[in-house]
This record gives sequence, structure tokens and C-alpha cells, in this order.
Amino acid sequence: MNRRSTSAGCSSGCWASLRQNSANRPEEGTGLKPKLKLKLKLKHKVILAFLLCIVLPFLVVGWISAYVALHTIKEEVGSTTLQLVKQNHVTLDKTISAINDRTITLLDNHFFSNPAGYSFWTGIDTLNEIQQADNILESWSTGGTEYAIYMKNIERRDTPFDLSHKTKGFKYLDQVNSGLPDVMVKQMDVSGAGALRVIPSATGERTVSFMRSILNPRNYNEVIGLLVVHKVEVMLTRDMVSVELPAAAGAFLFNDNGELLMSTGSGSISAAEIGKNTEPDAAYGYTFAQEGGEEWLYAYSDSSRFHTRLLYKIPLASITGKQVWFQKLLVLISFVFLAFVLMFVLYLVRLVVKPVVKLVSVMKIYEPGIKLPLSEEPLRHDEFGILQGSFVKMTRRLDHSIEENYGMKLKQKEYELLMLQSQITPHYLYNTLDSIYWYALDSGNGEVGEMVRDLSMLLRIGLSRGRTMITAGEELEHAQAYTRLQTKRYPGTFEVCWQIDDTLRDYETPKVIIQPLIENAILHGVRGMDGEGEIRVSAVQAEGTLRFIVEDNGHLPVDLEELAAILREEHSARGYGIRNVHQRIQLHYGEAYGLTYERTGVGWTRAIITLPLRRTKTEPAGN
Repeated sequence: MNRRSTSAGCSSGCWASLRQNSANRPEEGTGLKPKLKLKLKLKHKVILAFLLCIVLPFLVVGWISAYVALHTIKEEVGSTTLQLVKQNHVTLDKTISAINDRTITLLDNHFFSNPAGYSFWTGIDTLNEIQQADNILESWSTGGTEYAIYMKNIERRDTPFDLSHKTKGFKYLDQVNSGLPDVMVKQMDVSGAGALRVIPSATGERTVSFMRSILNPRNYNEVIGLLVVHKVEVMLTRDMVSVELPAAAGAFLFNDNGELLMSTGSGSISAAEIGKNTEPDAAYGYTFAQEGGEEWLYAYSDSSRFHTRLLYKIPLASITGKQVWFQKLLVLISFVFLAFVLMFVLYLVRLVVKPVVKLVSVMKIYEPGIKLPLSEEPLRHDEFGILQGSFVKMTRRLDHSIEENYGMKLKQKEYELLMLQSQITPHYLYNTLDSIYWYALDSGNGEVGEMVRDLSMLLRIGLSRGRTMITAGEELEHAQAYTRLQTKRYPGTFEVCWQIDDTLRDYETPKVIIQPLIENAILHGVRGMDGEGEIRVSAVQAEGTLRFIVEDNGHLPVDLEELAAILREEHSARGYGIRNVHQRIQLHYGEAYGLTYERTGVGWTRAIITLPLRRTKTEPAGN
């Protein structure tokens, strides 16, 4: 009773002193000074966590999603518009191709396949022939177009009246092509190729004309006239207006000279825009650009046959306006949602932080062994009340455990004292065996003295002052002492050969792991071989490991599968010695090490102990 009372009284004061000391000194074992920590209240931590873990990721993901969605929408709009431009251009090409084919047919029928026709067109000089030529050209005029042939007056024909005022039908040209626009004069220099050109009319309006030079069927190197199809824009406009464009958008058709042939829609475009927002060498494509404070889509397609380019200029907002509005609505809803979440978090912080702060204040003043000064206020009925009640119970159990722990430490000291006393008995045993050894030598019985010496070594190394790990040299001495005793017990039965690498004697090994293998080799191998038995014990270094090898040429066959099953603990009633060796090694070093068996030669069995190479500072066992 007195001892328990003293321990309980000391436990509170000692523990409080230990707690105070440990709170005033830095962490041991780290070698580092305590780091300066940012002290934040729990409320601020929760709000900061909310901002970093919810608001910030939400904004980042929202911004990335909006950017990706807008970029995707723009690309889809650009790709779709480009397909529309291509389809529209194909339609325009068909119309131009039809005009081109008609001009080729006209020239073939009236010039190249018909010699009389050639004579007719180069020899017109009467009113009737002029009217006949005009009627032929008018019959070829379809869809609002007007066909005209401008012939060089090769044969110097005189017409009954001046034809210079005519804008359609047949007309002679003088030697300097007076009255003919420059663009038509230039086209006469292109041998046979058709092209779309813009020609100013007599009224000052611009008209799109398809023209091709007329070659002399008797000499293809000579141009004798020009075939022109006026008002081609009537047919092209029908194809272009078939595509409905948004407000402020425009579709523009250019020829191979970069000249604007025609346009539809209310939009306009400048040469600077074309050069900046289109690729002149690309067959098709689309780009986005800012012009006049607004983003525009430029989609274009080229025709390799007639060297035309169709360009659409569309304000992006007219296409993506609803999608952008919907995205802005989603962003607004998201911010409203975040505001509600923030309000809820603040409410939750207020609901949670107050009881947590109260619990923390109680925990701060608590010291093991000292009773807590708790108020009589009833606990809350929620989780925090349960937590506070559990903490109070825990402190009481901890105080009780401190008292018990102090008593157990006293008992442990008593046990250690008894252990020190018990070590005196082996000491007396070694001294007695040593006295017997010297007595045997003095009596002239050296063989008995050697046996007593070996037995003393077995006991001394086997006990090793309670150590579990000894040096390889000590383990080999233990095994050699055992074999000497066994050779005296079974004289003339077997021989033991030792092959020891002396550099391995200072390495670490569990104690008494070779002796059980030698014992098995004797009992189950060479004991009954009448002098023919042989045991080989080796200590070698291989592949970065320490290996003890015990081999015997025992006459009895060995079942390696049964030995493996014993090591795996599948046969619990047999092989206790080798299983104990294998388990102790693996407990110390892991499953990569242990005991294995194999056959070598004819009738030889080898047991191999594999250990890691580790040097030990353990002193050899003494008295």
C-alpha cells in the first residue's frame, strides 16, 4: 500500500515536469530547429481551404471550359462555313463552266468546224449580214447574258453604217482597237483561254464578262477577234444569293487578278483585310480576326479551273451570339451558386468552430496526472458533445494508466535485478567446468578435459549473455566444439572437413544456426557409415552474401520436397531444428534469406544458410 501510494503521488508531478521539459525543447533526432509556423484560426483555415480547394479550382476549370468551349465553337463554325463556301463555289464553277462550254461550242460550230462560217464572220459587210450575225449571237444569249463578237477587220470591209456604238452582237474593230476597253484588249493577247473580267458599261455601271480570244482556224498563232459574254453577274448572283448570310456579312468573288467580280450581302471588304486575313497560296481555309472592334470569320475557297476565289466575311457574333450568351448565363449562375455555398460554409464554420475552440481550450490546459477543472455545464447532444465527453473519459483513463505504468516500471526494475542475479548461476557453472577441466588435465585424463572444455564453450556461446546475434567466428567455434564432442561420441564413424574464409569471422550471424545442421547430418546421414562418412562445413562469400554450407555423403536418400515442406511449416510435427533456424533468419533479415537444401554429386546433400553481409560491433562472449 505504501509503495502504491508513493508511486501515485510521484506520477503526477514527474509527468508534469516531463511534459514541461519536452514542450520547452526542440524535437530530438531531427537535428533541425523548430520551424516557424503560420498560426491561423480554424475559421480562417476553413475559409482559406474553401477558397483554394473549391473557388479557385472552380474558377480555373470554368475558365478553361469556357475557353475550350468557345474555341471549339469557333472551330466548328469555321469548318462549317468553309464547307458552305466550298459548296457555293462548286455551284458557281458549274455556272461558269456552262458559259465556258457554250463559248467553245459557238466557236467550234461557226469557225473551226465550218469553213463557210469562218468566211461569213470575216466577210460581213451588208446590213442583212450584220442582222444575221446579231440574231445568231442573240440566240446564244441565255439567262440574261449577252453574247458579242468583236472581229478584226482583216479584209477591210466597209459596213453600211458605223458599228462603234454597239454594246452587243457583232462589231468590227479598227487597227488600233479603238473603243475597246483595255481589259478586252489584253484578253485578245491570251490565245484561246477564257477569263472573267469586269468591264465598265456605257452607263458607268460595272458588268462581269466572260471573254476568250478567237483564233484563226487556218493559223492558230493569229488572233482574229474576241468573244465576250456580258452580264455574267446575272447568273452568278442567282447562285450566290441562294446562301442566306447574316446581317453585316458579305460574300465576295474575285478573279485571278484579285479583282472583285461581284459581291452579295451588306458587308464590305478592303484589300488590306484580304492580304492580312487570307493565305494567297492556300486553296481554301478560314481565319478569325479583329476588325473595327469586332471579331470576324474569313472563309475562302479557290477554283483551279477558272482561277477564282470566293470569300465569306461574317461577324462571329452573328453566329455564336446565342452560345456566348448561354455561357455568360452559366457563369452568372455559377457565381450565384458559389455565393450560396460560401454563406453555407460561413454558417457551418460558426456552428463547428465554437465547440471545437472550447474543446481545444480544455485540451491545452490538460496535463496527464492532473485533474481537469471542468464546469458543470451539461454536454451538447451532438457529435461535439460526444467528442468532449470521450476526451474527458480518455483523460481519466490516461491518469489511471500513468499510475499503473509507474508501478510496472518499478516491477521491471525488480525483474532486471533478478535477471542480474540469475546470471550469477551460469558464471558459477563455467567456473565449475573450468575446475573440472584443470582437474582432468592434472589427473592425466586429457580427453575428458577436452570434452569438458568443448562443453563449456558450447554453453558459453549458446547462452551469449542473452544475445541473439554473435559473430561468424563465434558461431563457427560453437559448431567446431559440437563436432569435437560428437566425434568422441561416435569414434571412427565420420570425418569433418572445415573450409573457412577467415575474412568473414567478424560478420554478424544469429547464434546456433550451424549446429542443428551438423546434428542432422550426423543423425540422419553419416552416423552408421563405419568410417566412410564425411561432413564438409564451409563459410564463404558469394554474390554479396555470407553463406554457411554443410554437406554430407549420408547413405540414406533425402527427400528435398519434404524438407521444403518442413521449412514452409507444412509438417509441424517434424524438423523443428531446421525450421527454427530458417524462421529465425527470416525474422531478422526478411524472406530473401534463410535455409535451402540441394543435392550435389552422387549421394551428397547440401544445406545452405544465406545471410546478408553485415559487420557487427558485438564483443565476443566471455565469462
